[in-house]
Amino acid sequence: MDKKNIAVLGLLFVLAAGLLFWNFSKEKNISQTPVNSDIILFYGEECPHCKDLEEFIKKNNIAEKVKFNYLEVWHNKSNSGIMMEKAQECGFAKDQLGVPFLYAKGRCFIGGPEVEKFFKEEAGI
Repeated sequence: MDKKNIAVLGLLFVLAAGLLFWNFSKEKNISQTPVNSDIILFYGEECPHCKDLEEFIKKNNIAEKVKFNYLEVWHNKSNSGIMMEKAQECGFAKDQLGVPFLYAKGRCFIGGPEVEKFFKEEAGI
């Protein structure tokens, strides 16, 4: 390989790495900070159950029917602290928590099926 081909390959590698970094670092289009909401959905970025719930939310247009905030807790200590506060309001201990976790109007729901059921009722589906 000549120097020109090596330079082109290096540039392509840098561009690909930059695109990957940009894709992983971009924020979700749903609010990351609670703004006067009675309903907050807490999730973990790599959580498979959370991904399933996210698909349910998209498929059923839940975000258009129910106003809620969406907070990531595995990589955001501030959001994790908010989740702990809400869980304590519901009487849950730290070792009882997991994601997806939903705080809704003073009640708490843990796990995909419970959260899905809540959203179905709220959205009227």
